[in-house]
Amino acid sequence: MRARFAELVAMPDPLIDLAAVCACIAAETDPASSPRALHDELDMLAERVRSVLPPGLRDAAHREAGIRTPAALDVILDGLHHVLYDDLALRGAPRDAWEPRHTYLAEVVRFRRGLPIALGVLELEVGWRLGLPLYGIGLPGHFILGGPDGRLIDPYDRGRSLSPDDCERLMEEALGHAVPFRRSMLRPASRHEIIARILGNLRGIYLARREWAPALAMLELLVILDPADPALRRDRALLYGRCGRFTDAVRGLDRYLAELPEAPDRDEVRIARSIFGGRRN
Repeated sequence: MRARFAELVAMPDPLIDLAAVCACIAAETDPASSPRALHDELDMLAERVRSVLPPGLRDAAHREAGIRTPAALDVILDGLHHVLYDDLALRGAPRDAWEPRHTYLAEVVRFRRGLPIALGVLELEVGWRLGLPLYGIGLPGHFILGGPDGRLIDPYDRGRSLSPDDCERLMEEALGHAVPFRRSMLRPASRHEIIARILGNLRGIYLARREWAPALAMLELLVILDPADPALRRDRALLYGRCGRFTDAVRGLDRYLAELPEAPDRDEVRIARSIFGGRRN
């Protein structure tokens, strides 16, 4: 699955299969996770949305369908939100109780709770199957969606429509301090950026729980996603040490210091390297 992850993220960004990537991420801690099973689940959700649409719109609610009117897109989007947030009762998980399962898509569907980005990816994947022109937006501290006619959507709050003022409040709530809103913040997120944000969230959750091995797994995927980032390789090396892989830790920290001899954290890295070097295996 890690090799499959590497193949997927090497694709041109618009062609990356986001659902398959999410299944590969879940497989790091749940080997039974299956991209095919997740795709089937998403297909069934899309079919469920079509079933609640007016009969005349069902043929239009497909990825390959032709031109749709703004009114038709609004009806399809409303149907999507009805299925996800009314029928399934998907909700945002409490911010003070985030768990790994709130990120893994199959678990989010199963337990009906998710992080903003997990709920956002679910809405994206089902929406794309319905032909909706949705895209992700990575606000500082919060993930939302953009939709037809510039609509802003908060999947963490049952698909509520947002104004720029709402976005500013959401960022302040998430970060604990005021963040002035700028229109540039509404830039569509690439699939590469969405994947990096998912992995970063999981890494943070596992580190907060002092679960070093799964945190390391997320870092391994982050390095595959962005192999040119020395900070990611440094952090991976430090986690190698946490996991008792001292030789790998020393090798990684030596590479970091060789690449960035004037790094601001070079003294701290040298201390860690010395500690791990004395326990090399």
